[in-house]
Amino acid sequence: MNDYYRSSALLAFVLLTLSSLLGWAGHAEAAQNSHAAEKKSQVTLINRGTDSQPVFDVRNNYDGPIEFELSAGEFVNMKSEPALPVRKVIPAKTTIHLCRLMQISAHEPWSYTYSTRYVLGKPGVRQLTGKPYGLPFGEVQQFVISQGFEGRRSHQTPATRYAIDIDMPQGTEVLAMRSGRVMEITRARLNNDKKSVPVLQIRILHQDGTIGLYAYLKKGSIAVHEGQRVQRGQLIAASGPSYKKNVKPHLHFAVQRNAGMRLESIPFQIISFSGSGITPKAGMTLRHSPY
Repeated sequence: MNDYYRSSALLAFVLLTLSSLLGWAGHAEAAQNSHAAEKKSQVTLINRGTDSQPVFDVRNNYDGPIEFELSAGEFVNMKSEPALPVRKVIPAKTTIHLCRLMQISAHEPWSYTYSTRYVLGKPGVRQLTGKPYGLPFGEVQQFVISQGFEGRRSHQTPATRYAIDIDMPQGTEVLAMRSGRVMEITRARLNNDKKSVPVLQIRILHQDGTIGLYAYLKKGSIAVHEGQRVQRGQLIAASGPSYKKNVKPHLHFAVQRNAGMRLESIPFQIISFSGSGITPKAGMTLRHSPY
């Protein structure tokens, strides 16, 4: 799935955001953030200083923490305090100071480039063990796991290794498998695979800092909004198409955490028919417990 690694490379001569170019003078140029989606970016880099003496802050508008990094490119007659790269965890709905750049000599030409990237979540969190994850569909339904952990078809990257695909007809109601807060609703390529088709997905931030990813959702079916608190078993969307030949419509689900500027999937257990927690495996039929 999506490694959820966002980056951009920019010449720093103006105030900018990570998702859009605001106005470039003369020789300035930029590469657009890889997270550019169908809405304004949730993360904004702000220059409170001048072109030659920039003071950089970053604003996180997500309803959850992110890890942000600013790295140096080519510096000519410039230095940074503190030295780059600078990496910081930014809480939800917060603006923090990153660094300031300054000329070494006021009488010499100057220029600089830098790159930025950010990842959802706070690094180093641990999943709370205990109650297994619920099933993402109604009580009278049952569906089969078509691809489990380390599935050869598409679960071979750190972000997807412990994901599962549950075959579901298009339009099947998708329920939250664990309580949390909706951190992001977006349409993006999974695992930053440029060959893949962007798919509709929801990320829910759990109390322990892990993130539940629900992907391949149906357009127009989203029943929640960013920042909303959702409960286990609550309707969040409906399943959509797979966009792949010979692959049935399915829900892709993974539990992810920030492993240090990259998202990685982690193992989880799902509730079994007997009511106990089990490791989901390909070919397993999922149905609700009567207990």
